[in-house]
Amino acid sequence: MRNIRWLVLPFLLLFVLGCGLISGVQNLQNAASTQLPGILTSAPTALGAVETVAAEQASSNCSTPTSGGLGIALDRAKTVLQATQQFTFTDGTVDGQPASTATLASAGASTFSAIANGFSAQFIGDPCNLSRILVTAPYTDQQETVDQGLAAVNILFAAIIPLDVQLPLLAWLSQNYSNVPVSGQQQTTIGSMQFTLSRSQSEMSLEIVPVK
Repeated sequence: MRNIRWLVLPFLLLFVLGCGLISGVQNLQNAASTQLPGILTSAPTALGAVETVAAEQASSNCSTPTSGGLGIALDRAKTVLQATQQFTFTDGTVDGQPASTATLASAGASTFSAIANGFSAQFIGDPCNLSRILVTAPYTDQQETVDQGLAAVNILFAAIIPLDVQLPLLAWLSQNYSNVPVSGQQQTTIGSMQFTLSRSQSEMSLEIVPVK
């Protein structure tokens, strides 16, 4: 039941974003039990609204993006995720490539206190067509780190992954996030994207790359 609840939160987030009434993930969690039927019905419409808002607000010089990437533009990811007030971005490089790293903002750290110290999402490669996304979240034997890690990852990708990939991805994460053994991994391919969950003694990592 815990994982099903976290699977619902992204749809609530998208509904609120689409209506322009962003109030944070905590309020969405409190509303989950009463709004689920309507949200599931409204999710595709809400996604369309979020995409429209992102397209209008993002400033991008992406007329000639490189080929072979994930089809995700950094400006759009930043626009949508910063609008949630849960994430903040720092630009830099990773392995010699341009990169922007999202960490939990103060509101996100308050909501996800069990994983606030160590959660990050690296958006790597051509800003017009990212080639790799790597999400890292603290992971311990405490159920709270499992619940909050899954919730944060779900919200992150509900905001930027296309709907035809997003729905099976969230279901896959819900089924597998807490089942990866130490030093083990789970992998799946959805559409043109490959997802790999890897676990160490203290962290869970989710890597997204294009299918080759």
